[in-house]
Amino acid sequence: MISIVMPSYNSAEFIEQAIESVRAQTLPHFELLVCDDGSTDGTLDIVRRLMGQDDRIRLLLNNCRNISLNCNIGIREARYPWIARLDADDVMHPNRLELQVRAAEQDPSVVLWGSHARLVNRKGLPLRTLRTGPATQEEFESKRSAGDLLVIQGPTVMFRRDLALEIGGYDPFFNSAEDFELLHRLVAFGPARVLPVALTDYRVHGGSVTSGKAAHQIRLIRYISARNRAVLAGRAICPPEEFMRILDSAPAYVRLLEWIDGMARQNYRNASIHNAERRTFRAVLCLAAALALNPFFSLPRLGKRIGRSLAVRSRSTLHSARRRITEAIHAGGNGGPAH
Repeated sequence: MISIVMPSYNSAEFIEQAIESVRAQTLPHFELLVCDDGSTDGTLDIVRRLMGQDDRIRLLLNNCRNISLNCNIGIREARYPWIARLDADDVMHPNRLELQVRAAEQDPSVVLWGSHARLVNRKGLPLRTLRTGPATQEEFESKRSAGDLLVIQGPTVMFRRDLALEIGGYDPFFNSAEDFELLHRLVAFGPARVLPVALTDYRVHGGSVTSGKAAHQIRLIRYISARNRAVLAGRAICPPEEFMRILDSAPAYVRLLEWIDGMARQNYRNASIHNAERRTFRAVLCLAAALALNPFFSLPRLGKRIGRSLAVRSRSTLHSARRRITEAIHAGGNGGPAH
Protein backbone atom coordinates (compact mmCIF):
# COMPACT_ATOMS: atom_id res chain seq x y z
CA MET A 1 0.00 0.00 0.00
CA ILE A 2 1.24 3.48 -0.87
CA SER A 3 0.15 7.09 -0.37
CA ILE A 4 0.59 9.63 -3.16
CA VAL A 5 1.03 13.24 -2.01
CA MET A 6 0.06 15.77 -4.69
CA PRO A 7 0.43 19.48 -3.80
CA SER A 8 -1.83 21.78 -5.79
CA TYR A 9 -2.36 25.49 -6.24
CA ASN A 10 -4.47 26.90 -9.07
CA SER A 11 -3.80 23.70 -11.03
CA ALA A 12 -7.07 23.48 -12.98
CA GLU A 13 -5.33 23.27 -16.36
CA PHE A 14 -3.49 20.03 -15.58
CA ILE A 15 -4.73 18.40 -12.37
CA GLU A 16 -7.38 16.18 -13.93
CA GLN A 17 -4.79 14.56 -16.17
CA ALA A 18 -2.45 14.15 -13.18
CA ILE A 19 -5.16 12.49 -11.07
CA GLU A 20 -6.32 10.25 -13.91
CA SER A 21 -2.73 9.06 -14.37
CA VAL A 22 -2.79 7.92 -10.72
CA ARG A 23 -6.17 6.22 -11.10
CA ALA A 24 -4.80 4.36 -14.16
CA GLN A 25 -1.97 2.71 -12.20
CA THR A 26 -1.54 -1.03 -12.60
CA LEU A 27 -1.09 -1.15 -8.81
CA PRO A 28 -4.62 -0.46 -7.47
CA HIS A 29 -3.85 -0.34 -3.74
CA PHE A 30 -3.12 3.32 -3.01
CA GLU A 31 -4.56 6.53 -1.66
CA LEU A 32 -4.13 9.90 -3.33
CA LEU A 33 -3.91 12.95 -1.07
CA VAL A 34 -4.45 16.19 -2.97
CA CYS A 35 -2.98 18.88 -0.71
CA ASP A 36 -4.48 22.14 -1.88
CA ASP A 37 -2.79 25.37 -0.87
CA GLY A 38 -5.64 27.84 -1.37
CA SER A 39 -6.60 27.50 -5.03
CA THR A 40 -8.94 30.16 -6.40
CA ASP A 41 -9.55 28.67 -9.87
CA GLY A 42 -11.48 25.51 -10.71
CA THR A 43 -9.01 23.11 -9.08
CA LEU A 44 -11.24 22.16 -6.13
CA ASP A 45 -14.28 21.54 -8.36
CA ILE A 46 -12.26 19.12 -10.48
CA VAL A 47 -10.87 17.29 -7.46
CA ARG A 48 -14.28 16.97 -5.79
CA ARG A 49 -15.85 15.63 -9.00
CA LEU A 50 -13.16 12.97 -9.27
CA MET A 51 -13.48 12.17 -5.56
CA GLY A 52 -17.11 11.27 -6.27
CA GLN A 53 -15.87 8.69 -8.76
CA ASP A 54 -13.04 7.21 -6.68
CA ASP A 55 -12.95 6.86 -2.89
CA ARG A 56 -9.15 6.46 -2.96
CA ILE A 57 -8.85 10.24 -3.46
CA ARG A 58 -8.73 12.55 -0.42
CA LEU A 59 -8.68 16.36 -0.46
CA LEU A 60 -6.80 18.32 2.22
CA LEU A 61 -7.48 22.06 2.38
CA ASN A 62 -4.32 23.48 3.91
CA ASN A 63 -3.85 27.14 2.88
CA CYS A 64 -0.20 27.12 4.02
CA ARG A 65 1.09 29.30 1.16
CA ASN A 66 4.21 27.16 1.41
CA ILE A 67 4.93 24.01 -0.60
CA SER A 68 7.01 22.31 2.11
CA LEU A 69 4.41 22.82 4.85
CA ASN A 70 1.66 21.80 2.43
CA CYS A 71 3.39 18.51 1.56
CA ASN A 72 4.25 17.84 5.21
CA ILE A 73 0.56 17.83 6.10
CA GLY A 74 0.03 15.23 3.41
CA ILE A 75 2.85 13.07 4.80
CA ARG A 76 1.38 13.28 8.33
CA GLU A 77 -2.15 12.46 7.12
CA ALA A 78 -1.03 9.54 4.94
CA ARG A 79 -2.08 6.05 6.01
CA TYR A 80 0.53 3.92 4.30
CA PRO A 81 4.27 3.30 4.82
CA TRP A 82 5.51 4.67 1.48
CA ILE A 83 4.99 8.20 0.16
CA ALA A 84 5.06 8.79 -3.60
CA ARG A 85 5.27 12.36 -4.89
CA LEU A 86 3.59 13.75 -7.95
CA ASP A 87 2.99 17.40 -8.77
CA ALA A 88 -0.41 18.49 -10.02
CA ASP A 89 0.91 19.26 -13.50
CA ASP A 90 2.84 16.01 -14.01
CA VAL A 91 1.78 12.54 -15.14
CA MET A 92 2.58 9.05 -13.84
CA HIS A 93 3.20 6.32 -16.38
CA PRO A 94 0.76 3.44 -15.71
CA ASN A 95 3.31 1.03 -14.18
CA ARG A 96 5.23 3.51 -12.03
CA LEU A 97 3.85 2.50 -8.62
CA GLU A 98 3.97 -1.20 -9.39
CA LEU A 99 7.61 -1.08 -10.46
CA GLN A 100 8.71 1.06 -7.52
CA VAL A 101 6.86 -1.03 -4.93
CA ARG A 102 8.29 -4.20 -6.46
CA ALA A 103 11.79 -2.70 -6.26
CA ALA A 104 11.23 -1.77 -2.60
CA GLU A 105 10.17 -5.33 -1.82
CA GLN A 106 13.27 -6.74 -3.51
CA ASP A 107 15.68 -4.40 -1.67
CA PRO A 108 14.27 -3.21 1.68
CA SER A 109 17.49 -1.34 2.52
CA VAL A 110 16.69 1.43 0.01
CA VAL A 111 14.87 4.35 1.68
CA LEU A 112 14.03 6.32 -1.48
CA TRP A 113 13.28 5.17 -5.00
CA GLY A 114 13.12 7.46 -8.01
CA SER A 115 13.24 7.02 -11.76
CA HIS A 116 14.18 8.81 -14.90
CA ALA A 117 11.69 11.42 -16.11
CA ARG A 118 10.47 12.47 -19.52
CA LEU A 119 10.28 16.22 -20.01
CA VAL A 120 7.09 17.25 -21.84
CA ASN A 121 5.69 20.62 -22.85
CA ARG A 122 2.37 22.19 -21.92
CA LYS A 123 0.52 20.00 -24.43
CA GLY A 124 2.26 16.83 -23.24
CA LEU A 125 4.55 16.50 -26.24
CA PRO A 126 7.90 14.88 -25.29
CA LEU A 127 11.03 17.04 -25.26
CA ARG A 128 13.81 14.87 -23.82
CA THR A 129 14.51 12.38 -21.04
CA LEU A 130 16.25 13.27 -17.77
CA ARG A 131 18.46 10.33 -16.85
CA THR A 132 19.68 11.33 -13.40
CA GLY A 133 20.33 9.46 -10.17
CA PRO A 134 22.25 6.32 -9.14
CA ALA A 135 20.81 3.20 -10.73
CA THR A 136 22.98 0.75 -8.73
CA GLN A 137 24.16 0.37 -5.16
CA GLU A 138 27.75 0.80 -6.33
CA GLU A 139 26.94 4.08 -8.05
CA PHE A 140 25.15 5.37 -4.95
CA GLU A 141 28.04 4.43 -2.66
CA SER A 142 30.58 6.02 -5.02
CA LYS A 143 28.72 9.33 -5.09
CA ARG A 144 28.02 9.26 -1.36
CA SER A 145 31.60 8.50 -0.34
CA ALA A 146 32.90 11.28 -2.60
CA GLY A 147 30.45 13.80 -1.14
CA ASP A 148 28.84 14.32 -4.53
CA LEU A 149 25.33 15.71 -4.76
CA LEU A 150 22.65 13.17 -5.65
CA VAL A 151 20.21 14.35 -8.30
CA ILE A 152 16.88 12.51 -8.39
CA GLN A 153 13.91 14.28 -9.95
CA GLY A 154 11.45 15.24 -7.18
CA PRO A 155 8.17 14.25 -8.93
CA THR A 156 9.51 10.70 -9.49
CA VAL A 157 10.33 9.74 -5.90
CA MET A 158 8.85 7.27 -3.44
CA PHE A 159 10.24 7.35 0.10
CA ARG A 160 9.62 5.84 3.53
CA ARG A 161 7.03 7.78 5.50
CA ASP A 162 8.37 6.85 8.94
CA LEU A 163 11.83 8.23 8.18
CA ALA A 164 10.43 11.41 6.62
CA LEU A 165 8.39 12.01 9.77
CA GLU A 166 11.38 11.25 11.99
CA ILE A 167 13.48 13.97 10.36
CA GLY A 168 10.66 16.51 10.18
CA GLY A 169 9.67 16.18 6.53
CA TYR A 170 10.40 18.93 4.05
CA ASP A 171 12.25 21.94 5.47
CA PRO A 172 10.42 25.22 4.58
CA PHE A 173 13.73 27.09 4.63
CA PHE A 174 14.72 25.18 1.49
CA ASN A 175 11.66 26.01 -0.63
CA SER A 176 12.63 25.75 -4.32
CA ALA A 177 15.14 23.04 -3.35
CA GLU A 178 13.01 21.17 -0.80
CA ASP A 179 13.01 17.83 -2.67
CA PHE A 180 16.77 17.98 -3.09
CA GLU A 181 17.34 18.78 0.58
CA LEU A 182 15.02 16.06 1.92
CA LEU A 183 16.76 13.49 -0.27
CA HIS A 184 20.14 14.32 1.26
CA ARG A 185 18.82 13.95 4.81
CA LEU A 186 17.04 10.67 4.07
CA VAL A 187 20.19 8.98 2.77
CA ALA A 188 21.62 9.14 6.29
CA PHE A 189 19.32 6.14 6.92
CA GLY A 190 20.02 4.13 3.78
CA PRO A 191 20.64 4.27 0.04
CA ALA A 192 18.60 6.06 -2.61
CA ARG A 193 18.31 4.61 -6.09
CA VAL A 194 16.49 5.15 -9.36
CA LEU A 195 14.91 2.74 -11.75
CA PRO A 196 16.65 3.56 -15.06
CA VAL A 197 13.45 4.07 -17.01
CA ALA A 198 11.19 7.10 -17.41
CA LEU A 199 8.13 6.57 -15.19
CA THR A 200 6.90 10.17 -14.90
CA ASP A 201 6.21 12.95 -17.38
CA TYR A 202 7.68 16.15 -15.93
CA ARG A 203 5.88 19.11 -17.48
CA VAL A 204 7.82 22.22 -18.49
CA HIS A 205 5.56 25.24 -18.78
CA GLY A 206 4.64 28.61 -17.38
CA GLY A 207 6.28 31.98 -17.04
CA SER A 208 9.66 32.99 -15.76
CA VAL A 209 10.78 32.57 -12.19
CA THR A 210 12.59 35.62 -10.84
CA SER A 211 16.35 35.69 -11.14
CA GLY A 212 16.52 36.31 -7.39
CA LYS A 213 14.87 32.94 -6.78
CA ALA A 214 17.35 31.24 -9.09
CA ALA A 215 20.26 32.80 -7.21
CA HIS A 216 18.72 31.77 -3.89
CA GLN A 217 18.27 28.21 -5.15
CA ILE A 218 21.97 28.10 -6.04
CA ARG A 219 22.80 29.22 -2.50
CA LEU A 220 20.61 26.50 -1.00
CA ILE A 221 22.32 23.84 -3.10
CA ARG A 222 25.71 25.21 -2.07
CA TYR A 223 24.72 24.76 1.56
CA ILE A 224 23.54 21.17 0.99
CA SER A 225 26.85 20.40 -0.73
CA ALA A 226 28.83 21.98 2.12
CA ARG A 227 26.79 20.01 4.65
CA ASN A 228 27.51 16.76 2.81
CA ARG A 229 31.25 17.44 2.91
CA ALA A 230 31.10 18.38 6.60
CA VAL A 231 29.29 15.14 7.47
CA LEU A 232 31.88 13.09 5.59
CA ALA A 233 34.71 14.88 7.41
CA GLY A 234 33.02 14.54 10.80
CA ARG A 235 32.75 18.31 11.16
CA ALA A 236 29.87 20.45 12.33
CA ILE A 237 28.40 23.04 10.01
CA CYS A 238 26.59 26.25 10.83
CA PRO A 239 22.79 26.45 10.42
CA PRO A 240 21.59 27.44 6.93
CA GLU A 241 20.42 30.86 8.13
CA GLU A 242 23.95 31.69 9.30
CA PHE A 243 25.40 30.32 6.06
CA MET A 244 23.19 32.75 4.12
CA ARG A 245 24.23 35.66 6.36
CA ILE A 246 27.88 34.84 5.66
CA LEU A 247 27.19 34.92 1.93
CA ASP A 248 25.34 38.23 2.33
CA SER A 249 28.38 39.73 4.07
CA ALA A 250 30.72 38.91 1.17
CA PRO A 251 32.33 41.81 -0.73
CA ALA A 252 30.10 43.63 -3.20
CA TYR A 253 31.90 42.26 -6.27
CA VAL A 254 31.39 38.67 -5.04
CA ARG A 255 27.67 39.28 -4.54
CA LEU A 256 27.50 40.90 -7.98
CA LEU A 257 29.11 37.83 -9.59
CA GLU A 258 26.65 35.62 -7.73
CA TRP A 259 23.74 37.70 -9.02
CA ILE A 260 25.05 37.58 -12.60
CA ASP A 261 25.39 33.79 -12.35
CA GLY A 262 21.82 33.52 -11.05
CA MET A 263 20.57 35.70 -13.92
CA ALA A 264 22.41 33.51 -16.44
CA ARG A 265 20.99 30.29 -15.04
CA GLN A 266 17.49 31.70 -14.87
CA ASN A 267 17.63 33.02 -18.42
CA TYR A 268 18.88 29.63 -19.62
CA ARG A 269 16.00 27.94 -17.79
CA ASN A 270 13.50 30.43 -19.22
CA ALA A 271 14.89 29.81 -22.71
CA SER A 272 14.08 26.11 -22.25
CA ILE A 273 10.54 26.93 -21.09
CA HIS A 274 9.89 29.35 -23.98
CA ASN A 275 11.29 26.83 -26.46
CA ALA A 276 9.04 24.10 -25.06
CA GLU A 277 6.02 26.35 -25.54
CA ARG A 278 7.11 27.37 -29.06
CA ARG A 279 7.85 30.99 -28.11
CA THR A 280 10.90 31.10 -30.35
CA PHE A 281 11.68 34.82 -30.18
CA ARG A 282 11.59 34.88 -26.38
CA ALA A 283 13.65 31.68 -26.25
CA VAL A 284 16.35 33.25 -28.42
CA LEU A 285 16.42 36.43 -26.31
CA CYS A 286 16.77 34.48 -23.06
CA LEU A 287 19.44 32.21 -24.50
CA ALA A 288 21.41 35.21 -25.76
CA ALA A 289 21.20 36.78 -22.29
CA ALA A 290 22.37 33.54 -20.66
CA LEU A 291 25.32 33.24 -23.03
CA ALA A 292 26.31 36.87 -22.51
CA LEU A 293 26.05 36.73 -18.71
CA ASN A 294 27.85 33.44 -18.13
CA PRO A 295 29.15 31.60 -21.22
CA PHE A 296 31.06 29.14 -18.99
CA PHE A 297 27.70 27.88 -17.65
CA SER A 298 25.57 28.21 -20.78
CA LEU A 299 27.82 27.06 -23.64
CA PRO A 300 28.54 23.51 -22.38
CA ARG A 301 24.84 22.92 -21.72
CA LEU A 302 23.84 24.29 -25.10
CA GLY A 303 26.45 22.09 -26.76
CA LYS A 304 25.14 18.99 -25.02
CA ARG A 305 21.57 19.84 -25.99
CA ILE A 306 22.53 20.36 -29.63
CA GLY A 307 24.45 17.08 -29.55
CA ARG A 308 21.44 15.21 -28.15
CA SER A 309 19.16 16.76 -30.77
CA LEU A 310 21.49 15.77 -33.61
CA ALA A 311 21.80 12.24 -32.23
CA VAL A 312 18.01 11.87 -32.06
CA ARG A 313 17.62 13.18 -35.60
CA SER A 314 20.34 10.86 -36.87
CA ARG A 315 18.65 7.84 -35.26
CA SER A 316 15.30 8.91 -36.70
CA THR A 317 16.75 9.34 -40.20
CA LEU A 318 18.49 5.97 -40.02
CA HIS A 319 15.31 4.28 -38.80
CA SER A 320 13.30 5.84 -41.63
CA ALA A 321 15.87 4.74 -44.23
CA ARG A 322 15.84 1.17 -42.92
CA ARG A 323 12.06 1.12 -42.98
CA ARG A 324 11.95 2.33 -46.59
CA ILE A 325 14.50 -0.31 -47.63
CA THR A 326 12.49 -3.03 -45.86
CA GLU A 327 9.26 -1.86 -47.50
CA ALA A 328 10.95 -1.84 -50.91
CA ILE A 329 12.26 -5.39 -50.39
CA HIS A 330 8.83 -6.62 -49.30
CA ALA A 331 7.20 -4.88 -52.25
CA GLY A 332 9.69 -6.55 -54.61
CA GLY A 333 9.01 -9.95 -53.06
CA ASN A 334 5.24 -9.54 -53.43
CA GLY A 335 4.99 -9.30 -57.16
CA GLY A 336 6.82 -6.07 -57.77
CA PRO A 337 8.56 -5.49 -61.10
CA ALA A 338 11.53 -7.77 -61.74
CA HIS A 339 14.89 -6.31 -62.78
